[in-house]
Amino acid sequence: MNPAGIATRALEPNDLAFLQRFYNHMCAERGVPGGTSAATDLAAHIIELYQQGIRGEKDLESQLSTQIFNNR
Repeated sequence: MNPAGIATRALEPNDLAFLQRFYNHMCAERGVPGGTSAATDLAAHIIELYQQGIRGEKDLESQLSTQIFNNR
């Protein structure tokens, strides 16, 4: 395991498709414009959570709701 405790297995095409859909949904829901540093930070955080084993949409949303990315 690496020092950060994040799994380093490669993401499969189905993982990437899910992450893209989830990222698009979260950006739209939170009003985060693509290409901004906020969008980049959101994407990085989603991938980090996913690699930590948080895979379900509801679980990811729950984790993100406690983060600074929530613009509500």
